[in-house]
Amino acid sequence: MTTYSKFKKLLLFPAIFLIMFCITAVAAEKKPVTKPAAPKAAAAPAAPAAPAGTTTLQDPNNPLNPIYLDSKGGTAGTGDIKKSGLASVDAKAGAGWHPAALASTNLPMDKYGLIDWAKVVRANTVIAPRFSLDPAAKPDDETILDMTILFETKSNFMDNVPFPHYMHTWWLKCEACHQSVGGPIFEMGAGANKVKMVEMSDGKWCGRCHGRVAFPLADCRRCHTWPKAKKPDETMTLRAVQQ
Repeated sequence: MTTYSKFKKLLLFPAIFLIMFCITAVAAEKKPVTKPAAPKAAAAPAAPAAPAGTTTLQDPNNPLNPIYLDSKGGTAGTGDIKKSGLASVDAKAGAGWHPAALASTNLPMDKYGLIDWAKVVRANTVIAPRFSLDPAAKPDDETILDMTILFETKSNFMDNVPFPHYMHTWWLKCEACHQSVGGPIFEMGAGANKVKMVEMSDGKWCGRCHGRVAFPLADCRRCHTWPKAKKPDETMTLRAVQQ
């Protein structure tokens, strides 16, 4: 065997050792490192139950109930200055609009996600708005008119509209619609007004409130509920179709 061949054999063993060492080092470097598990946070203590006789946030008698707050968290007013103080500056300016804050309450909602005020009124247990701004006004002075006017529609496929005075006078005075600033929204008397649906979207007639502070006009079946073939009953005043 030549000296060169012996020299190559001597170099073979160190080379094999070096390769095995490199492979082991690389494998150790790629081995995943398991992080120690983070200590579990201690469970938050349960909120203590409200003592008997105290009010909760959802209690209508609590002035901090969201129903009484504007959208900025200030007092929008409960109607009782002695209980909740004056309405906030934001509420008066309209910057802290009150109805926006009501979304956080448990009031019933309609299919549009808006508060169903009619259902609130019928429940008669959720809110109790004052019928007058006069602090000297007495409950006996409140007048609720229980009279329904049936509006006949020109269309044969759209049902008639029973207009309930009861629902509106439950928290509005007659003057709100019949003696409004700038002229009445409706003249007194069935048939005294040429009401047009197309004008409501411009803020006339029912559109003065609906679509602004009451449920939207897009909800047709909210008003058109009386079938065309059904005759008005004895409690209704008929407003015949106007040409």
